[in-house]
Amino acid sequence: MTVCEKCSKHEEYHTCSTCNQHLCIDCFNTVHFGINAPRANKSIVYNKCVFCGEIYGANAKVEVCDKCTIILTWISSMNYLAAVNRVSQLIRTNRLDSKLTNENYCKAKFGVHATQVIMDAVDSLRVH
Repeated sequence: MTVCEKCSKHEEYHTCSTCNQHLCIDCFNTVHFGINAPRANKSIVYNKCVFCGEIYGANAKVEVCDKCTIILTWISSMNYLAAVNRVSQLIRTNRLDSKLTNENYCKAKFGVHATQVIMDAVDSLRVH
């Protein structure tokens, strides 16, 4: 197994095509989406969530709101279920961008971890 190049954990989640690094899930989410990033400065930064489109204030440049963070950061089966439920809710309320239902787009943008959640939610809603 490859060691994460940022924090030296013995786990690899993704080899990033843009930065060409082996990163664990925590470092991948920090580098690409700003999740758990250090505070930018004393002011509030307004962001738009890439999943639900909600505009929110945060203390750093983050691309995902607090409600949608679970889609990228799930680790346990309970978190996975919460992430699928969040995506399903966004689909039912027609707030999930239609391009996010494309598996190849999701893999390129979010990695396989989040893609699994999104595709499982889309598939479960197609069945019903």
